[in-house]
Amino acid sequence: MNKNKKQNLNQKTKIDAVRPVYRIHKHHLALKLIELALFVALFIISASAASASSISRDNIESQINKERTSRGIAPLKDNPQLDQAALTKSADMISRKYFEHYAYGLTPWDFIKRQNYDYLYAGENLAMDFDTSEGMVSAWMNSETHRKNILNPDFTDMGVGVVRGEYTDSKGTRETQMVTNMFAAPKPAIIRVFDNIVEKIKSVF
Repeated sequence: MNKNKKQNLNQKTKIDAVRPVYRIHKHHLALKLIELALFVALFIISASAASASSISRDNIESQINKERTSRGIAPLKDNPQLDQAALTKSADMISRKYFEHYAYGLTPWDFIKRQNYDYLYAGENLAMDFDTSEGMVSAWMNSETHRKNILNPDFTDMGVGVVRGEYTDSKGTRETQMVTNMFAAPKPAIIRVFDNIVEKIKSVF
């Protein structure tokens, strides 16, 4: 073998020996990039799911307003008085073991009035035993009466009360999340003035 052929063979051998190392390195880098991309995607998805799915006032209100705005209906504003009315109703249902709009001589409107919210229109949705706000609002939307409350354009305000506790019914005793969703619109100022005049006249007679 002459010198030139031997030199070419050595060069070819060196090149062939290096190529597999380069390919393995490239393949390893690609896998790492894919793993990193999957990790980031899973982190974003899991963080988003954990936040959006939990039963909470903010998530429920967000889901309800999505249903309204997607149909061109104005979103509802969170109202602290209605939040407290809803929270009190949920706590009362957990405490006295009932799941009704009307019970123990009380109506939904009694809970609202106790918070000094002078309403013109009012409504109430109830739910329990749900794990996600999406599933709960979806169930409401599949019920004609609950859907009417959610999409009622006359309502301007809402409040949500979520109470976790032990609940007993025909299914047995279990931990659950009791949810009350109050909807309302306040009386216009002119009507409130008229109501005050009427009340004063009544007090005279």
